[in-house]
Amino acid sequence: MMESGTDGARDPAVLVADDEADIVELVRIVLGRAGYEVLTAADGERALEVARERRPALCILDGAMPGLPGFEVLARLRSFPETKSIPVVILTATVDEEREVRRHGVIPELFMKKPFGARRLLREVARLIG
Repeated sequence: MMESGTDGARDPAVLVADDEADIVELVRIVLGRAGYEVLTAADGERALEVARERRPALCILDGAMPGLPGFEVLARLRSFPETKSIPVVILTATVDEEREVRRHGVIPELFMKKPFGARRLLREVARLIG
């Protein structure tokens, strides 16, 4: 079993942050069935708190969440020593969101377009966690 977080005893934790509850639930089910511990947040502020507290193996962030969007969460994660190396996937609905992320000078490990398939999600999560 892979280790994650600070205690090393749990399955790898993946943080999923999206203001669309259906997407969070879909990702939670898919990753949970694959053996991942799934942490969730409905907004960017909470995602940042969870990431700093739990240090997940991977963060999946909605690029266009209201308040603190995923690209801003990504920039802040990269600014903290304890979270700067966490791989990040940005979920996007449009190319404009990708441009916005790049404009802020932070590049995630992966952009994933909505809608996305469960198989691709699992494959990319496994690849990024290693």
